Amino acid sequence: MKKIRGLTGPMGPIVLSCALAACGPPTNTQDAGGDVAGDTVTPNDGPVGPSFAVPFVPGISPMDNAPRVIQVTASSETLGQEGFAYTATPAEGDIVFVDGWEVRFTSILLSVSGVRLDLPAGNAADQSMVGAAVAREPRTFAIDLKKMGNFPGAGGGTETSIPLFAFTQTGAGAPLDPMVRYAFSFDVVNASANATNVNLTQAQFADYNEMIAKQWSTLVSGTATYRGRAPEPMSAAASYPQSVGFRFGFSAPASYINCNNPDNGMDSAPGVAPRTTGPVRAQVTFHTDHFFWLRLNVEDPPLHFDQFAARARMMGANAEVSLEDLQGVAPTNLMDRMNRPIVDRGEQTMGYMRRTERLAGEPNGATGVDDMRTFVAFAARGMGHMNADGLCAIRPLGALRP
Repeated sequence: MKKIRGLTGPMGPIVLSCALAACGPPTNTQDAGGDVAGDTVTPNDGPVGPSFAVPFVPGISPMDNAPRVIQVTASSETLGQEGFAYTATPAEGDIVFVDGWEVRFTSILLSVSGVRLDLPAGNAADQSMVGAAVAREPRTFAIDLKKMGNFPGAGGGTETSIPLFAFTQTGAGAPLDPMVRYAFSFDVVNASANATNVNLTQAQFADYNEMIAKQWSTLVSGTATYRGRAPEPMSAAASYPQSVGFRFGFSAPASYINCNNPDNGMDSAPGVAPRTTGPVRAQVTFHTDHFFWLRLNVEDPPLHFDQFAARARMMGANAEVSLEDLQGVAPTNLMDRMNRPIVDRGEQTMGYMRRTERLAGEPNGATGVDDMRTFVAFAARGMGHMNADGLCAIRPLGALRP
């Protein structure tokens, strides 16, 4: 988990600024968008079959100690597994919703594919460049990243990681070389019935089938509960629900290439080298704060939920919001369901200073994100990392699509 996000420290610049127009080469950045024709795999668009219900047996165990092995796991870190608590006085490094919301996830569904090792390219100036292919895992993994795994997480603390498989040799059958730091890459792709079910229960098959039918790469759901100061009576915020169920499904497929590995001792060092004394880890990590960003092309902006709560529908006694409720909502002109401006309530949280009274999304050069649905997908496309905070070069594999 990142040590400083949002409230303390500068906002670093991010390079890539296209979302729905064609992009050039990928960039070494966490937050990226783009659009190229098609995915790298040919998905099966039918519903999942009987094999999807076969229990998954990971190819690795925390007790393994074989040398020259790279163990691949997946995690949404503590914030995905346990959620975002709220406090008005966060300590340095705490990640909170500055407008007073607590957020807990119910599920975080996506498909990881194309996990691969390549030789390093030897061009430190272009992280997207890799050398000859070394090994590639053929399976696509359907995963609920809300769930716990039995491996320790790369971010430490109570984080766990879900085991997937291990690279034990090259594609040609040779042992992995401990003198080589292999480039590590992976893809997030649209859901497919061809996927291997890692940990979805039978009750979740309907959600994954919906992802297949709608060609989504991601489906995240949960509940946000307001824990901040009571809003002023008769204000617009006083009419917002205090608890909101959210469900965001969209397509934002991408390749995450030659990822930096914090286990190398510095975030700027890509690749993973096997050891002769035991296995090493390569954790595919997803940062769930991206779903709630309101500022693109910068690193770790403060988190807000009011832009969703203000658009929530009442379903009986419950309030719900989906990306459909954001259709036609301009990020730079955020309005609630009554067509009232949304006020930035972030100043109730210590360490946050609002720029203007009105809450607004900031594309910061990102094009094609004039709708809040694609704004969310653009921000989420940059959530893939390695071993907690290792940044990857990101290459879009398809259009952003709600």
